Amino acid sequence: MAQLTEQDFLDVKDEIKDGRLSPDSIRFYLGVFMFFSALMVGIAFAVAASSSSVIGWENLSVFWQSVFWLQAILFIFQIVLIFLVRGKSNWEQILLNISFVLYTYKMALDPFVLLMMFAKNDGVYEKLYPLALGLAIIGFIIHFYFLRRAFRGLKANRDKHNERKSASSLYMSIPIIFLLVSVTGYIIKNDLLGSNDNLFFLIVAFILLVALLLGAIDFVKGAYCVIRFPSFRVNPPSTKNENV
Repeated sequence: MAQLTEQDFLDVKDEIKDGRLSPDSIRFYLGVFMFFSALMVGIAFAVAASSSSVIGWENLSVFWQSVFWLQAILFIFQIVLIFLVRGKSNWEQILLNISFVLYTYKMALDPFVLLMMFAKNDGVYEKLYPLALGLAIIGFIIHFYFLRRAFRGLKANRDKHNERKSASSLYMSIPIIFLLVSVTGYIIKNDLLGSNDNLFFLIVAFILLVALLLGAIDFVKGAYCVIRFPSFRVNPPSTKNENV
């Protein structure tokens, strides 16, 4: 990354100035993220703590109680970002871009929180938790693989890179598809979940995780650019001062 220059990110610069990576757009997307997360976490909390639940708040482990408390803190901070951080100064812009990445990661994981509460309520938590954790880890491995390739591709020869791109994507997708088929077949064969609803939700959560993390690659680029390149910020240094 040290060899990358501003010229490699000109398309990102346009997005930061007037596109989906601008401060106003980020604040809008953070609001959408908060709505989705509130839905996922709200239902999860209701499943865990409602009077009709077989779980009960007092029966949750310290880990899961901490997860819900952390969610509350993150919601408060998200509200502050949306309504109070305007992105008019450089540090506010950097804060918004970094938060954009982190809250995308959070939103991608929120369905797994809901899934774990469903699993606890159905009595299949011990069987489902290792599978969900493994798929979440795989999702982030896929994310960082394509993130690394995206940055390396910026300096690569464009023609050669495009020729390799389709083949590389195919090779990457084969083990993922094989793994999904194998895990799904194993779960159904051994009736590990006891309910097809949990299996369906696990698959949907994983697909959503991968889709959001792949989309977050552009958000990481935006955060990288506003941190590293002063000219990408809302208040860039003047050309006159740079030449002095």
